[in-house]
Amino acid sequence: MINQKNVEILFDYFDTSAILFYKKYKKTYLEGLVIACENLMANSIEDKYKEIKQDLNNILKSVSSIEFQKEEIRKAFQFACLRGFKHKNITNQMITPETIGIFVNYLIARLYDKQDLILLDPLVGTGNLITSIANNSNRIKEIIGIDNNLTAYQLSSALFDILNYGEHVFFQDTLTFEYNSSDVIVTDFSGVEEDVIYNIIEHYNKSIKSGGFLIGLFDCEVVEPEKLVKQSVNLNKYWKLFGMINLPKNILKNKGKCIVIFQREGKVVIQPSKFLLVDLPEFDKEEEMKHVINQINNWFDNTEFYKI
Repeated sequence: MINQKNVEILFDYFDTSAILFYKKYKKTYLEGLVIACENLMANSIEDKYKEIKQDLNNILKSVSSIEFQKEEIRKAFQFACLRGFKHKNITNQMITPETIGIFVNYLIARLYDKQDLILLDPLVGTGNLITSIANNSNRIKEIIGIDNNLTAYQLSSALFDILNYGEHVFFQDTLTFEYNSSDVIVTDFSGVEEDVIYNIIEHYNKSIKSGGFLIGLFDCEVVEPEKLVKQSVNLNKYWKLFGMINLPKNILKNKGKCIVIFQREGKVVIQPSKFLLVDLPEFDKEEEMKHVINQINNWFDNTEFYKI
């Protein structure tokens, strides 16, 4: 169970540290946030910050004795990211809402039999999507992120480190990344141009095992039926279109978003006889949500498809 007070305490630590770095060294809020993560990991302050070292030590002491849960850390970090984005007038598009991560985690549980999954995000952003999935699953062995935006790379690297997920964030163009052992690919394609999206999907056929799934969050206009069918034909050599889940509009400021699922082609892969197509209600409408989840579960229970 998450302790909301711990989230607030850790956010205050991040926030106060970042403001101190800005006031004394004119570092941006987000730069200060990354240094605050490093200080927390090391449980010490570097001498090069001697002018504010005492103040930093005092706030570090306020959190160093607390054993934070991973979700408490992720939530506090993302609140701090949002504040930092406001300071720099950056869109919060780099942060995927945690409700999406929780739902994707449910999908992974229904799509896979395998334990010890390797999860890859080719557009990792701040790392909120992939870490919210990993934090809420006991089946994730390793997570990997790629981003060519320096701010996103620094933030997601800091989050991976503080959550003990290792140094598995790569600062490079995602279309140059090579890897051949992932089980699941998850990512948020919001705001990415249509041609770039499908270039990424095609490129990552080499990075996932046969039968693995790519689960992407899309702007609905990019995956309108005619466009999706056309692109699916182009991808057909590597990917099979498996399902689409339309999300409630209130989840992302009334913008149409949907989750589209592709399955990596292979000799043992079975094309489902029915396409998974669902409209999700608003997440806070519990009875409607239960009804739709039952429909999805019924689809999975009665549809033959290949599982890793």
